[in-house]
Amino acid sequence: LGCEGAGVMQRLLLALALLLACSGAQGQNTGGHFRFGTIFWKRVESEPNSNTVEITIETAWRRSYSSNYFTAAQMPDHTLMQINGKESPVLDLGDGKMMYLEKVRITAWSQAEDWFLGEQVFRHTYDRPNNAGQPWMVSFKGCCRMSELRNNGNQAWEMKMGIDMLKASASPRVVALPVVYFSKPAPGLPTKMMFNLRTAMGYDGVIWTAPVPGTNAPANYDGLPSTVTIMSPGNVTVDVAMEGLLHVTAYAHIAAHPEIMVPVDVIVNVSAAANTDPQFDEATRMLFPREHVARPGFPFSADIGGFMGQNTDPSNYVGFTVGPLPEGAHLSTVRGKGTSPSDVARMTLHWTPCVSQIGKSVVCFDVVNNLGMASTQRCLAINVVADAAPAVSVSLGGVALGPMGPASPLLIGVSYVFQVTATDSNAGDSLMIKATKRDGSMCGAGDQCTPPTSMMGMPWSWMGPSMNMSTAVNLTFAPKHNHGGYVMEHCFTASDACGAACGDFSCPGVVHNTVACVRIRVDRCQFVVRQGQELQEIAAIYNSDWLQLWSLNHQLSNPDVNLMPGNVVNVGHLYAVQPFDKPRDVAQRFGMSDESFATLNADVRVGDMSTEQCQSITECSAMRWCILPSSCDGASGSIYQGAYASQPWFAAEKDVLSTPPLPTK
Repeated sequence: LGCEGAGVMQRLLLALALLLACSGAQGQNTGGHFRFGTIFWKRVESEPNSNTVEITIETAWRRSYSSNYFTAAQMPDHTLMQINGKESPVLDLGDGKMMYLEKVRITAWSQAEDWFLGEQVFRHTYDRPNNAGQPWMVSFKGCCRMSELRNNGNQAWEMKMGIDMLKASASPRVVALPVVYFSKPAPGLPTKMMFNLRTAMGYDGVIWTAPVPGTNAPANYDGLPSTVTIMSPGNVTVDVAMEGLLHVTAYAHIAAHPEIMVPVDVIVNVSAAANTDPQFDEATRMLFPREHVARPGFPFSADIGGFMGQNTDPSNYVGFTVGPLPEGAHLSTVRGKGTSPSDVARMTLHWTPCVSQIGKSVVCFDVVNNLGMASTQRCLAINVVADAAPAVSVSLGGVALGPMGPASPLLIGVSYVFQVTATDSNAGDSLMIKATKRDGSMCGAGDQCTPPTSMMGMPWSWMGPSMNMSTAVNLTFAPKHNHGGYVMEHCFTASDACGAACGDFSCPGVVHNTVACVRIRVDRCQFVVRQGQELQEIAAIYNSDWLQLWSLNHQLSNPDVNLMPGNVVNVGHLYAVQPFDKPRDVAQRFGMSDESFATLNADVRVGDMSTEQCQSITECSAMRWCILPSSCDGASGSIYQGAYASQPWFAAEKDVLSTPPLPTK
């Protein structure tokens, strides 16, 4: 951090002990102490039905000034201080109440740039959510500004803010460094330069305006309209043809409710160009101005790099000025001196946000050298979003499956590989896939969470093109000879991680569980031949004989023909179940034992053989059983072989010819 300071309730830790080289920035040591200010508000969440708000004032002041009130600025261990001035800074709440900066907490400082930054949070309860249909107009004012300013030097400041709790629960928060630096361009080069103001804690729809004297600025306010232009989305263009100091005040409004506005007041320092001007390296410039996404409980990091310009003095070096950090964030030590583009000084921002920090945060940086010069600030926008639940899918042969499973039932004798895939938009998440019950709970000893004899393999993970984290696991299922008629829903749960320890070292996020279920069914009466199998062997598997199987397979012209791997052989006959059929009655009729019946019909348990399976034609319409009849043991006899056999009419029926119908006229 060179000679700069940053952090929330923390002191700066500098990799380079450069304090002896840090002199105050030129032209900032006299006059008023006020350097920077912004105000923002939010409704107190613990009191949503009240009209209580928290108003935060962030201000920067001249660090080199010494008095009974400003000693804390020179002793950063003292984190609370009282601030006054020629006109003591006052917060006018708009309802006749006033508050003062008596407990300002130091959050950042810069010795090279001669400022310290502090904040104080005020809690106030209004009588009504707004002021008779208009916002409560809060103003922050005092005296004085720096005397060296090109505009409003040594004058009082006044910034205003609108609060309306019926239209919003919070305002935007403007984040910036107190001083924004520019170098005066060489003759002949464009003199219009731009920097960006960013908002955190809220609204994407923010519009920006310049102050209006007599309305939201003092009547004698000079905004240098010919020099400074303020436009949405927070672009501030400054004509830097003239060296010196000026201040810029801007207002951020909620686009849907422009009357709800918050101010920011910064100093712009235009200095003579020098070959040694500090600058960000190319990798760092790529971080801006895009928005970065972080998630509660997962580490976020960003490398900030900078170096001197055309530096010929090896004793020169750079560090970084850093604005307030989000709570829990920290900075690494500075690596390298930044003497040239080949010797970039780098510092890493580390942050594991908590759930309470969901929303936008902004951290601003500039590169500062030991000569007191700095680059134009850049601000890192970090949007902390809730960690999303993973998505989970099941596929077979590359085809995604719905809840009903494969379009065709599985066949006995074929090995199938189902792939269960979980995908998470959080690249830092870790995923786990398990077979579970439908509600995601773990399976017990008696639960059949995967098909019988199936196996789940080891998971593997990869990063997708959209920086999504994916994990997959294969389920291999080769239906056995006794799996015909198997049908069951199987569910798989993808769980993500809670995240790393945060704050109180407990789980900072939420473990999400996403369940996907798919129905797996195995065809009855079908058997796929494997290498070397014969009809006699297959018959023996089902306690039958080759004669029965040959009679069921008319496609086989000879029972001794060699079967080819992959041939499908019928091992039974499909029986349409009738109302009130009991499996044991049907099995006995066809000469089958309970065990043989259950072998061909995995969905009928031996213990249910005496139970009616359906009781109406509608209920039975889709129900089938696989039957392998035995003419020796079954009820093969009939009245045509008994009482009717000797009847004359039956003898005549044996060779009755069918008479074709006569043509109609």
